[in-house]
Amino acid sequence: MRTLTNYLFPLLAMFLFIAPAHAERNFPTNVKPAELRGVEYPNVRIDDRTYRLAPGGRIYDTMNRIVLPNAAPKTGKVLFKLDQQGNVLKLWILTPEEIAHLSK
Repeated sequence: MRTLTNYLFPLLAMFLFIAPAHAERNFPTNVKPAELRGVEYPNVRIDDRTYRLAPGGRIYDTMNRIVLPNAAPKTGKVLFKLDQQGNVLKLWILTPEEIAHLSK
């Protein structure tokens, strides 16, 4: 006969492994905060300038998942990193908490 602890222990272990998935994101030190104004592949409009998305460029949503350009939000606060040619290599869509933290 199984006891209640035989069922609760695996459930508790599962929650312990899921918790780090909501940890704070770490951004590189050389990224630029900006306002996303539009995404129309392969172009990304950031502030008043249009950039190309680099080959292999990645867009991260607020949950830190990689999203395709057509699924990315069209506006919002972002951080972005350029490659050596001036193309957007990485772009992070920021959460309201991250925006507040960066404003300090």
